[in-house]
Amino acid sequence: MCLICVEFNKKRMTREEVKKALPEMVMFAKTEEDRNHYKKLQSLGDSSDENALSDFIDDHVSKYGKKIS
Repeated sequence: MCLICVEFNKKRMTREEVKKALPEMVMFAKTEEDRNHYKKLQSLGDSSDENALSDFIDDHVSKYGKKIS
């Protein structure tokens, strides 16, 4: 699970902080899978749907078991 998703899910990062961090995460991604994940987050962060990013991250986190608390 990526750090961005964990931090946003635990409310330690705001949507604006996520949007600011993602270009660098895309640039330094180690695998193509990671790069695609960050690009997806980036596109959702730029969308006009305020809940799209939260919904995607909640779904991503739920795939790894119970919600991080």
